Amino acid sequence: MNKIKTPKINTDNNFYNSKGKNAEKIVQRLAIKTFLTDWCYLNPRLPDNKELCDLLVVFDEIAIIWQIKDLKLNKLGKYSEAEVQKNLRQLSGARRKLFDLKTPVELENLYRGKEKFDPTTIKEIYLISVLLGEGEEMFSFFEEIKNHKVHVFNKKFTQIILDELDTISDFIDYLHEKENFLEKGKSLVILGGEEELLAFYLINNRNFKRFEKADHITIEEGSWKHLQIKPEYKRKKKADKISYYWDSIINRAHEGSSNEYKKIAKELARHNRVQRRFLSKIFFEAYVLAHKDTVHDSYRRILLTENYSTGVTYCFLFLDDPEPRERRRATLGAMCLIARGKHQQNKKVIGIATEKKIRPENSYDFCLMDIPEWTEDNQKSMEKLQRKTKIFNNLKVSRIREEEYPKIKETGDGC
Repeated sequence: MNKIKTPKINTDNNFYNSKGKNAEKIVQRLAIKTFLTDWCYLNPRLPDNKELCDLLVVFDEIAIIWQIKDLKLNKLGKYSEAEVQKNLRQLSGARRKLFDLKTPVELENLYRGKEKFDPTTIKEIYLISVLLGEGEEMFSFFEEIKNHKVHVFNKKFTQIILDELDTISDFIDYLHEKENFLEKGKSLVILGGEEELLAFYLINNRNFKRFEKADHITIEEGSWKHLQIKPEYKRKKKADKISYYWDSIINRAHEGSSNEYKKIAKELARHNRVQRRFLSKIFFEAYVLAHKDTVHDSYRRILLTENYSTGVTYCFLFLDDPEPRERRRATLGAMCLIARGKHQQNKKVIGIATEKKIRPENSYDFCLMDIPEWTEDNQKSMEKLQRKTKIFNNLKVSRIREEEYPKIKETGDGC
């Protein structure tokens, strides 16, 4: 069993001044902030109305089962082992009901309404036990029960990881890398909390490859605090601020009532924080240029995410169009079809349209075009549409790279 020497947690933190059910709400609120409401299911129920788990996150082919306990230390400064094991058994039981027994479970949340959980679509399963009581001196951050891996978070690390890795991609990548590393059976001692391990992961290109040749590993306390004061980390955090504009676009897609908009929201949410920063910068840069343009009635921008695993082409359209906005929607659809034909390496095209002028209140239209096979007939239709609309006839191509930790920009004195 791996142990962490954990400092005492400051119980004056108002964020955690809650007990019992309120402790569940704390984690649920943090998770919703990270994974968005669309994929979080609070206290899902079995057919007999018994609670399956405290929180279930289902995104695409991934399921994360959470069980939360608010534990007190005994006179020896330890958690009750029976209560810790109970949390692990509940996680194992929830996993068994969902994936072995395939017990029918009806999920429901604010955006998606009621739907049946389909275990056959899930390829990755993660179990997380959250212990929100006062921290132990020696803390096991990784357990196994019935051959299932369980990530064990204390209350401090729960807040840290959900604030730091606040996209589904970033969060899952860490869990995956952590599991792969711990499977190697190396001796690991962490002086501090799991945030020290997270800091090592972040500053080493988000992996644990530096540990591969070591048999005994000790991570000193203070790595997390040291990371936070590094200039490059501060530059990253500052650069990340614009990325939350992409999160707001995802939320706007959530507001659409059609199933198509829900699919679009999922595609938009696949990107990690750095990718969202890049997408936001490109979108907002185009938006500002559209706002300043007084010659044309519309402004267009196309973006190929060719280096991303998602392989999506984005079409951004800025066009003022009165309700019901039929012209804007038609133009957006034409853009997406032309983009699919001109850049055939990406089989998916997503279009995002809003007003040409930046306003306090604006509207959004979305389009998702998923055409796995591009035929000669598709090409002929696309070329005919392009001749008619003249969309993307004179494209200016540029390549842009986004670094997670931005370098300091060099400045010159001029002459």
